[in-house]
Amino acid sequence: MIAGLVNLMLALLRLLWFLISTRVGNLLAAAGLLIGGLLWGMTSHQVHFQNAPTIAWFQDYSSDEGYDYVQINHSQQFYVIKDADFSPYPGGVFTDTQPRLLSLVYESDAQQPVELNLQNGERLTGSGYRVVAFSLVTRDGQPYTFTTADYRAYPRGFYDDHWPLATWLLLIGFAFLAWGLLGPLVLDLLLLRRGRVPGEEQVSTERAYRLLGRH
Repeated sequence: MIAGLVNLMLALLRLLWFLISTRVGNLLAAAGLLIGGLLWGMTSHQVHFQNAPTIAWFQDYSSDEGYDYVQINHSQQFYVIKDADFSPYPGGVFTDTQPRLLSLVYESDAQQPVELNLQNGERLTGSGYRVVAFSLVTRDGQPYTFTTADYRAYPRGFYDDHWPLATWLLLIGFAFLAWGLLGPLVLDLLLLRRGRVPGEEQVSTERAYRLLGRH
């Protein structure tokens, strides 16, 4: 396994050296960065928080990975609660307190497939939304509200802006493109300024200027 990791690292270093040190590598790196930056920036979108329908019935399915999958009103739609994202921490609240779920707010732009194997052998499948806030009342009548940091900061939703990072990718891509196209010329000019022509012996300053088109 260690040998495999070493070989992988060497291969990555060789690839990095190829992208940096060759003209073809520069142009390939530029294309990847420019396309990737543009696509990443275009994925920026408005994140909407939406209230779930009135909850007449619900069922919670807990997983060992710290997730709760809430099904309401006998639908195949699940609402996914990642315990670690919430304050206060809600782990075990559904099984320990036998609560009545009052409300639930979810991110309507973040639907994901749900596949869950239950201990009784049953398999749940459907689609789920990421939950950002929910309120409940325990069997003893104690109310609780759990919220994520996103919801506390932006209760009406927010714009998920990917352009800051995408801009850096685009700038680096343009730098690779410029160097790939103009780098050889710049190096040749530097050699000429030192009185040398690439691949040739020492030349005079007069000849170097003549090669540059200067008289």
